[in-house]
Amino acid sequence: MKLLFGDRLDRYLGASIAAAWCAALLFMVMLVSLIDLLLHIGGYLKGAETRGVGGLGLIADLAYYYALSMPLTFVMVAPFVTVIAAMFAVSALFASNEIAPMLFCGRSILRILRPVSCVATIAAVLMVACWEWAIPAVNDEWTVMGRTLEAQEGVAETKNVVLKVRESGVDQTLFVTRYDHAHRHLAGVTLVDRGSGPHDVLTITASEATWDDERGDWQLVGGERRTPDRAMAQPWLGVPTATPELLARLGKEGKETVQRSYGELLDLRGLRPGRRDLVLEFHAHITFPLANLVLLLLALPFAVNYERGRRVERVVFAVLVCGLYLVTDLSCHSLGLATLHPVLAAWLPTIVFGAFGCVFFAGMRS
Repeated sequence: MKLLFGDRLDRYLGASIAAAWCAALLFMVMLVSLIDLLLHIGGYLKGAETRGVGGLGLIADLAYYYALSMPLTFVMVAPFVTVIAAMFAVSALFASNEIAPMLFCGRSILRILRPVSCVATIAAVLMVACWEWAIPAVNDEWTVMGRTLEAQEGVAETKNVVLKVRESGVDQTLFVTRYDHAHRHLAGVTLVDRGSGPHDVLTITASEATWDDERGDWQLVGGERRTPDRAMAQPWLGVPTATPELLARLGKEGKETVQRSYGELLDLRGLRPGRRDLVLEFHAHITFPLANLVLLLLALPFAVNYERGRRVERVVFAVLVCGLYLVTDLSCHSLGLATLHPVLAAWLPTIVFGAFGCVFFAGMRS
């Protein structure tokens, strides 16, 4: 038990840092939610008027919407919460003169700061868990709730799905304007089959299509089959690989970076091996949790200061470090989508800031 939870002093320091971390997390979540609310309040008010919802109903809907968005907000702010909380907690311990007696008793500064690293590790693990399980569990409901607040269509649909079939001499491309996976319904269906020669091209169009489980095919509404010399009715799509599950997987391409789980990214990379953004996003899901530890390595040496005062300056420095890391990460992300190799673009901020952090941390007064 002592090896797992440490001694009484470790638990005291851990409780202090955990309290600062929770306070910083609450502040950041409220700040992000408030900024988002101010940016979209006009649309929410118009949507409430259109839906005939009163003030109390709108407040309840907003509270539920932002509660669903908490896992997404958490993965966006967790590394910055960790470093700000650590700087504030360590500075407070120095200001209250609690560190000096610990050092006098023979405990090194690295041993004192061990609970800080434990909190950062827990934050990184929670980010991974949110990306893999929490965000996928609430994402669909969160999306529907966001559309409901603005009085848009409540059913979550995937738009502009494209499926290419290139196997066994088949060259087909399926275009779907809208896909509703809950009802297994397609709207705006176009299938282009190029065949083996320029005169074998055919096109199948339909206004709608519904999946038939018994036949294992899409039943077309207003389906028409066109070849260079004639046109005829077409009741079925006739593409065995275009299953509802595959179209649902392709529909996940429309999600933002932080909304995709590790499994979804791996799945999409298999379907779209040439997509740079999918490679970049998968590695970013690994490097961003590591930022909890990387930013600590860089910021903690500046928090460990044996002079009195300068508490506010240390917290401001932590904010500046977070801002610099965020700007670097966004810049590398943009370069990774354009010219820089996506794997290098994802890992470059971690490598650069981690190297400087190791140098500063190794030179810290103990």
